[in-house]
Amino acid sequence: MSVPPDLSLLIPIHNEVENLGPLHRRLCEVLEATGETFEILMVDDGSLESIRELCRQDSRVRLIDLGGHFGQTPALAAGSRQARGEIVVTLDADLQNDPADIPRLLETYHQGFDVVSGWRRRRADCWLTRTLPSWLANLMLSRITGVRLHDFGCTLKACRRDLLVPAHFWGESHRFLPALLARQGARIAEIEVAHHPRRAGRSKYGLGRVFRFLADLAVLLFMERPDPPESPARNPLP
Repeated sequence: MSVPPDLSLLIPIHNEVENLGPLHRRLCEVLEATGETFEILMVDDGSLESIRELCRQDSRVRLIDLGGHFGQTPALAAGSRQARGEIVVTLDADLQNDPADIPRLLETYHQGFDVVSGWRRRRADCWLTRTLPSWLANLMLSRITGVRLHDFGCTLKACRRDLLVPAHFWGESHRFLPALLARQGARIAEIEVAHHPRRAGRSKYGLGRVFRFLADLAVLLFMERPDPPESPARNPLP
């Protein structure tokens, strides 16, 4: 496309072959109904041939091949640098994030926010290995950063590309993205989104991520602390 699209959908992918076809169909169905132009950036480290087939079928799909398994943070960093849309929408490839929530993210974004983050209020995950550690991590991050969100770890977000591209990423710091962008003065909102059970493939997360989170949190604590944002993140819903 010679003219930049309105939106760039940025999707980190690792071994999600069974989900890519249904995800692509659902994204096209939802976004074509909005009238927005869009591109779909699939950042791959394990599903290469399936993505290439989608690229042949749909010129709006672009492959970013990392050439190895590096994790979600490098995938998001690499994808954001190649995104062409003014707004970057990030989501997981496992169909637990619902594409039907994207129009609501965009509606809130256009109310004057720079980042709109999803809140998986009713999570379809194992309570011990996913929901409980996530709740504790969100509580810690809210208190440490002053950015009051219920769900820092939800991949489904809409962000201004010009804020996302220069963001400083390390380790698995994609979990801290709203806090990192708030340091740049971003106005943050959070809305409730759906969360579905995984239907195919395997989860990439377990209790081991707790130790990686603590290591990355230590880096965040040692980073230079800017002046606090003028206002905390807020939920635009009544």
